[in-house]
Amino acid sequence: MPEQFIYIDESGEFGTADRSSNFMLIAALATQYPKSLKKRVWKVKAQLISQGWPKDIEIKGTSLWSSKHNPRIPEAISKKREYWVTEMLNAITHAPVQVFYGVAKKSNVSDHIMNAPYGIAYNWLAGKMLVRSYPLYKGSLNITVDQRSKETHHKMKFDGYIETQLYTECGHNEDLSITHAESHDEFGLQAVDFISWSLFRHFEHNDDQFCAPIEKVVRFVDDWYSKKKCPGKQ
Repeated sequence: MPEQFIYIDESGEFGTADRSSNFMLIAALATQYPKSLKKRVWKVKAQLISQGWPKDIEIKGTSLWSSKHNPRIPEAISKKREYWVTEMLNAITHAPVQVFYGVAKKSNVSDHIMNAPYGIAYNWLAGKMLVRSYPLYKGSLNITVDQRSKETHHKMKFDGYIETQLYTECGHNEDLSITHAESHDEFGLQAVDFISWSLFRHFEHNDDQFCAPIEKVVRFVDDWYSKKKCPGKQ
């Protein structure tokens, strides 16, 4: 089977500190054609840069949405932030991609998971999502995770857990690569950032204005007691 490239990003806090998010979400963007995805993402980024977006500010869901608070970003862009987020999502979802995501309402997740050592909740949610969606993307796997993820700084723990889950629970017997990369160097991570950010806004802030483009490419939702409508869930 052709090699599957899977890009993973998270939104929300995975701990129980005061004022942390109510939900935690992990999204995966899978494609067999990363060059096609890169071309589409770059086209929208180039349009933003041509209109004055500073080259030293990474174009992410958060930075685009908060652009009206950044005097370095032209007003012509910040006043049309909804348009530009939608443009990016349309570019991503018109590429040959699939989206899988796992979401959990933290107050409904067992205490032994939420109170476990740092990073365990992230590994648990990512592992469950990848194992349960495995029949949709199985084959040679190239998994890339954001290097700056707050939850995967103990890389070997994450890598070993995911590898163990895929081989023991899914019977994976083909090549498997897990890489941690900087999102500004990897277009797939830039793309999945917009996916996870948009989905998280739906769950955490009841803002579903960016869900429509994503719904059509969602192939699997791992819902852990969110008690909310999950975009794309069949």
